[in-house]
Amino acid sequence: MALIEPINDDYNSNDISTKIGRRNIGAMQNNVVKDRELSSKVLALGLVARNMGKTKAQTARELEDRFDSYLQECVNYGLPPVVEGLVLISGYPRSSFWEIAQGLHHAELADTIKTAKDYIQNYDAMMATMNKVNAAVYCFRAKNFYDMKDVQEIKAVPIQDATKPTNATDILNALPETPISSASEDEQKKD
Repeated sequence: MALIEPINDDYNSNDISTKIGRRNIGAMQNNVVKDRELSSKVLALGLVARNMGKTKAQTARELEDRFDSYLQECVNYGLPPVVEGLVLISGYPRSSFWEIAQGLHHAELADTIKTAKDYIQNYDAMMATMNKVNAAVYCFRAKNFYDMKDVQEIKAVPIQDATKPTNATDILNALPETPISSASEDEQKKD
């Protein structure tokens, strides 16, 4: 049995739609870019962001200017701003960027990063409410980038059971009646 078998009998070597074995794992995805123009725009914007971040932003004003330039480039390319773009323009590695955002390093940049994230969060929320962004994508981004979480409020309310004793006297009265026997009575029963 071959490891990779075609989905249909019309399979040819140029068709990469295949099924793995007979285990019904599913078809392999065709990773060929379907929209080359969009892909080119995304790559070009990524290069612009990378070039903005060739050096690390040293001041909040410098980071704000880079953010404003990044947003203008997003408008020019017709592409949405993303938090990942903020990381690129900052000039810092991703892990350092998140530490800065939390105020652990370069605290003077933290508020600028938070403001920029708020701007992008607003954009994402508006697009989601207009059904222009997949809800699952928005939920993922909201939880991972904007510190949102699913909240379910559960209120614990004590239940007052009229049959349960509430004080020491009631507890003693609620105990089942058991005969108390003395040791001598137990010995007499044995004889």
